[in-house]
Amino acid sequence: LFYFQHHRQYPSRHLGIMHEGAHTADGQINGGLASSDLEIEKKFAIPDAETAKKMKQTLTSLGFQISLKEEFVDWYFDLPAPRWHFSLQDCWFRYRERKVKIMNNWGWRGAWQVKRGKKEEHGGIGARENDGMTVYEELQGKHAKELILDMLAELSGAEASDTSSDSPPSAINSHYSGYDIPYLAGAESLVPFARLETFRTSYETTDNDGEFCALKVDIDITDFGYMVGEVEAVLNDVPEDKAKVEAAKEKIRKLVDLISSSEDESDASTAALGKLEFYLTNKHH
Repeated sequence: LFYFQHHRQYPSRHLGIMHEGAHTADGQINGGLASSDLEIEKKFAIPDAETAKKMKQTLTSLGFQISLKEEFVDWYFDLPAPRWHFSLQDCWFRYRERKVKIMNNWGWRGAWQVKRGKKEEHGGIGARENDGMTVYEELQGKHAKELILDMLAELSGAEASDTSSDSPPSAINSHYSGYDIPYLAGAESLVPFARLETFRTSYETTDNDGEFCALKVDIDITDFGYMVGEVEAVLNDVPEDKAKVEAAKEKIRKLVDLISSSEDESDASTAALGKLEFYLTNKHH
């Protein structure tokens, strides 16, 4: 039932990649997002390991416990440089591979995802408010693949004729030599522009009736050493319910304030850099 292939990132381990169509009928990942959800989140800075330790203690005092530890790899795609198109519209095409254990073997289970910023009149840029709060529509699996192909098909004639890169695909992909680059039939004009590996620890409250029962806290560290946290709420089937969205934002802000108070010099009103933003600013050449 499962399709394994060698994952060259870890030549010393028995690992593989299980692509979407190999494990479910519609390309969904068990335990992941539904076909389309509204994700509301705010990131907070974690400058060092000592701060991370204090924040974890604060979460414990608030009734949070570790709910999940996971490792995953995110690939981001767009039209070839310098013709970035979708990312500049706050629309992100991503392929996420999660490390999973099947029987006695470790492998990678992957799915395509799309994040589209929900623009509101908040004075920020795109989906991001001035304090870093974001609201994104997220799709994954079959629905994400269909949207990617539809958006590529809707490119204007000039855009469609100008999707080739100045460099051949072999040169573009040479940066990722040794890795199995995800492939989507019909989207050959897309190329990867970032690959990030993340080790995540997630926290959820044990109080099902508490103020923060619908929130999840993630503390991430990347393979290049960057640490960042986020508090998120996922709303299902209520993308137009502004009251629920605003209520979730206020709870997220309050929890971020409480977590960040464990670091005297932190400022919860300052937007922390996300992993991709930090990578593109500091690590991408």
